[in-house]
Amino acid sequence: MASSFRVKRRATGGASGAPSSLLQSELAYSEVDQILYIGQGSGGSATVVAIAGPGSYATKAYVTSAVAAVDVSSQLSSYVTSSTATATYAPKASPALTGTPTAPTAAAGTNSTQIATTAFVSTAVANVINSAPGALDTLAELAAAMNNDASFSVTVTNSLAGKLTASSNLSDLGSASTARTNLGLGTMATQAASSVSITGGSIDGVSLDGGTY
Repeated sequence: MASSFRVKRRATGGASGAPSSLLQSELAYSEVDQILYIGQGSGGSATVVAIAGPGSYATKAYVTSAVAAVDVSSQLSSYVTSSTATATYAPKASPALTGTPTAPTAAAGTNSTQIATTAFVSTAVANVINSAPGALDTLAELAAAMNNDASFSVTVTNSLAGKLTASSNLSDLGSASTARTNLGLGTMATQAASSVSITGGSIDGVSLDGGTY
């Protein structure tokens, strides 16, 4: 013989809402609300609880509506202005970072608004020094070597301009006569070796030989 399981039912067209009372573990289904109820407790004083249907489980439409109603922007705005967020997170604009913040190191020679790490700066400085000797690997040392002369190149050019050219063999003297006088040579230096004329003065330690015949 087949067994039957009966559940209290409120037919379509009846009043909506839960049953006024149910016995312990007694079930009731409302076709009006499409909700299944159960009595929890003891005897006729059991609490009526919805256990299935729109009144118990969230439908897709309910979840969609509930999510749309959440004001995420407002909640985030309230949080980031709270004392907890202020102490924990740095603002996007002009952040005052603490500790040892890190960032990706850009390739050598990068010229952009990318953050320059200490590794990037060290490489850039090393490339500028380029194995220069220790006595000339700072700007201060280079300046001292040039006598702190801001016009060093002009000074050197002018200094070299007043020098004689070695390959000219003194032919580029400004005044050969003045140079001979400064050297104490007088006119002697301009006479031919085969015809020397000496006027005045004396010669010591020279022996003249008239020769033989």
